[in-house]
Amino acid sequence: MKKVICAVSLLLITVMLGSMTAVAAQADSDDVYAAATTQSGRQIVLADAPDADVMGGLDSYSLMIENEPVLEVAQSDVPDITSGADNNGYFSVSFDLPDTEKQVFLAGLSAGKVEEIQSRIIAQYASGADFELEDLSFIDAEKMFPSNDGDDMLCWAATTSNMLTYTGWAARAGFRSTDDVFEAMIASFTDVGNAVIYGIGWFFNGVNAYEMIMPGQAATAAAGTGGYLSDYACDQLAKDINLRIDAVNGMRQMYRSLKEGCGVGIGTSVYNSMSGSLLGGHAMTCWGYIADTAYTQADPRYYAGLFLTDSDSDEPESGDRRDAKNVLKTVSLTNGADANGSLTFEFDLYTPFHCVLSEFETLIPYSPDVEKETSARATRSKVNTPDLIVSNFFLNTVLTGSDFMISNQTIESGQTFYYTPLITNYADAAYSGRTSVSVEFKDANGYGVYSRNLSNTLSIPAYGSVSYVKSLTKSDGLPAGDYTVTVTLNGNQSVSEAYYYNNTYTYPLKVRDSYLLGDADGSGQVDIMDATKIQRLIAGFDAAQLNDALKQRAQITSDEMNIMDATQIQRFIASLSIRCAVGEKRLYQ
Repeated sequence: MKKVICAVSLLLITVMLGSMTAVAAQADSDDVYAAATTQSGRQIVLADAPDADVMGGLDSYSLMIENEPVLEVAQSDVPDITSGADNNGYFSVSFDLPDTEKQVFLAGLSAGKVEEIQSRIIAQYASGADFELEDLSFIDAEKMFPSNDGDDMLCWAATTSNMLTYTGWAARAGFRSTDDVFEAMIASFTDVGNAVIYGIGWFFNGVNAYEMIMPGQAATAAAGTGGYLSDYACDQLAKDINLRIDAVNGMRQMYRSLKEGCGVGIGTSVYNSMSGSLLGGHAMTCWGYIADTAYTQADPRYYAGLFLTDSDSDEPESGDRRDAKNVLKTVSLTNGADANGSLTFEFDLYTPFHCVLSEFETLIPYSPDVEKETSARATRSKVNTPDLIVSNFFLNTVLTGSDFMISNQTIESGQTFYYTPLITNYADAAYSGRTSVSVEFKDANGYGVYSRNLSNTLSIPAYGSVSYVKSLTKSDGLPAGDYTVTVTLNGNQSVSEAYYYNNTYTYPLKVRDSYLLGDADGSGQVDIMDATKIQRLIAGFDAAQLNDALKQRAQITSDEMNIMDATQIQRFIASLSIRCAVGEKRLYQ
């Protein structure tokens, strides 16, 4: 999809940069120009905003107005076999909404649409015109109208098709458009609800996990369909994140996945805005977000909006879904009333809908570097052969109870800890037999500090999971430091599996020393000497002793050390009420 800068484009290059900053300083304050990086890695300055033809030869650029960056543009490496189609795009843009604290990130843009957005931004800066994002064409598979084409309940399949097309996987399988993928799914599935993650599994490996997990309640796939790219295990490419458990951390992952070039689909629970009744679930494709930087990423108000395309929004009556409009929609997010702080939005289609974000799915973009199966012993058939993977790794300082089943990535130094891999059989075929597992801990320098080899008999149904052994123990603890845990399942390939390359799981582990909040001098207890230490530091004494560890111990009330920290310690010593957790055990960051 990327192309070499043509001779006409080169006429726009005014300076070959040794220092982009120096060139920017020479520009007139009212100039519009672009500081760019070519696909060969050279830094250049363009005398004007790039047009669509020029963009094809650039890896990225910053649009500059009055020597300030107002738009960041990047081009993905995904090959675009439909480069002539205006609704298939592989550019992303980032910019601030004028006169607000909101930031926009938008992916899936064609070069023509990037040119349109930057024209609107330039016009806004030049004349104060209202800035709007409307009627931008996107990759958007559409259902047919009237509802007689077997696609009424296949919003999940349309979203799957969009994600596969955007990330380049559809092209690898020979599909030329998202509509082609969608029609292949319509021909293969019954017209019943399902989920995007299972549509991706069908496309790569010919399996439909939900059909096995919930027989009779999900769309069924015709035997022998799908499985277009069988060298790849779908579980290594796609993830499903539950937003009902922890909406804020989930949304943080979604925003990060969009920036990384992943295809993203969202699943929602849809309610009638008037009656409040639950209507069902609905899937849509997400192309970008709005972030409100007035808040931190730990605050749900940071996640201000999403850019979506919807397979139900512009159903064509012509008899050809390719005639449908491919229109981007913007929704504003609000914090829901449930205990998990789920995010919601209003969506006006046939009737006003209230949508609660329940999950999202991601699909990594195609690259020749994406790992795939190379072993001749692997069957590459999740339909007929089990496929065992380490799907999670539980590590904690307790051996029993619900707290054990937690993936704790930070523990205290010297503590005994317990761990167990969670083994999942991600295939249609059940597994029963003896399986080997090895676990190795390495420090930041790559030196092994602990290893264990085990063998156990497992019985795992299709798409079932089992904790391997709950008595795996590291009894003498570890010193403070950063570690990597590597779990290898069936390392000798003695068990026949669909895939072997997905049998290794890595887990980052931080081991940290502990301290008492308020123990400024590090004596191991909170006393009046700690209040004195803080007062001396505020007064400018003992500055040579100030380090990150001392700051963590002494900064009680805020991110900056102040007299209130000393006051809280004094109140703690006097057994008066305090508003901070003075004396609480913490781990160093």
